[in-house]
Amino acid sequence: MADTNVRSKVLDGGLRVFSEPLSEATSVSLGLWIRAGSRDERDEVAGITHLMEHMLFKGTPEMDALGIAQAFEGIGAQENAATGEEYTVLYARFLPEHLERALDVMAGMVLRPTFADLEREREVIVEEIKMYEDRPDQMADEYLSGLIFHGDPLGRPIIGSAETVRGVDHDTLKNFHQDTYTTANVFVVGAGKLDPDELESMVGEKLGGLPSGEPFGRDARPGEPQSRVHYKFKETEQYHVSVGSLGIPASSEDRFAMAALNNVFGGGMSSRLFQEVREKRGLAYAVYSYHQAYSDAGAIKTYVGSTTGNVEEAVDVIVREMGKMRTEPVDAEELERTKQQLKSSTLLALESTAARMNRVGRSVILDTELLSPEEIAARIEAVTAEDVMRLANEHLDTKKMYLSAVGPKELDLGRYLG
Repeated sequence: MADTNVRSKVLDGGLRVFSEPLSEATSVSLGLWIRAGSRDERDEVAGITHLMEHMLFKGTPEMDALGIAQAFEGIGAQENAATGEEYTVLYARFLPEHLERALDVMAGMVLRPTFADLEREREVIVEEIKMYEDRPDQMADEYLSGLIFHGDPLGRPIIGSAETVRGVDHDTLKNFHQDTYTTANVFVVGAGKLDPDELESMVGEKLGGLPSGEPFGRDARPGEPQSRVHYKFKETEQYHVSVGSLGIPASSEDRFAMAALNNVFGGGMSSRLFQEVREKRGLAYAVYSYHQAYSDAGAIKTYVGSTTGNVEEAVDVIVREMGKMRTEPVDAEELERTKQQLKSSTLLALESTAARMNRVGRSVILDTELLSPEEIAARIEAVTAEDVMRLANEHLDTKKMYLSAVGPKELDLGRYLG
């Protein structure tokens, strides 16, 4: 059952507008989404999508970077942007009476960036890269993605590398903007206290200058895996380990069962990993699992940070818990608790106009059916213990897994992969 409260319209010229009016809301959240992310980049310009996101805030012919900041602050808006593997989004949340002004500023940023201070912003991003390199848990996750997606851009860091970011010049960035920011790839989502007719009219006026173009063609293109284990030496107090395998796409019929599997296995404080690794044995402070879903692929990952002396035992416990997930059905009480957690977290999030806007935008990006809250709850309720165990056998099989580790000493953790 699709969510009939969300209206979709294709304007003259091909630009799509999605509106979710919420009469009880006190704000509007507006997102200008671009169907372009790090997986759409060539290797030699890895990070250009994220760099482009930064440059949207650096000025237009009408206002410089300070002017953009003052324009948002002048209407009390909360603005930001984000880059993912499959999208870029510029978004803001504000009071309903400021819709036209917010859209005017955001449209100028997307349509007419001047790319001012490119050299300086490249160095800002290089500093951001260094910041991530000081986070060994982040490094372990990125190395694991590289192993799982071996050769596919999904396995690269979204931010790129210092070398590729510094290699993007003004002409390269301008050409990227011209090729990417078109009606084929850009769409607008508004949620909150708004009139869909008014939003569509404003979008047609403010963004009518978007050129037409062709959408990106996407195919997962992994190469042959070179190794199942990656170790990075780093002088750290803790040893950081990520282990995982291919998951499922966002549109999979199994996505609700996968959410239940993840929640039971390592999704919260009552999860098996938290209880067995942290509460019962005190082997780690942080231990959890998570599933990353894309339009045509996915990855399920587990992370643990422990001392060098305890990490092997922690990994051993994690692997044994994976085995239990594959061979022992989740009991009725545990499954019911998981369903209540999933339903509550999903539905409570929808009280936010920002979450509503993001839900619609991600549905378009990932090409998934936009389900009503009632249908989401029903799909979660329909998950069975057999569904969870079937997915565990497919995706928690250590013979199909990869492992990355960051720490002060190389350990033979690959032996746990079976």
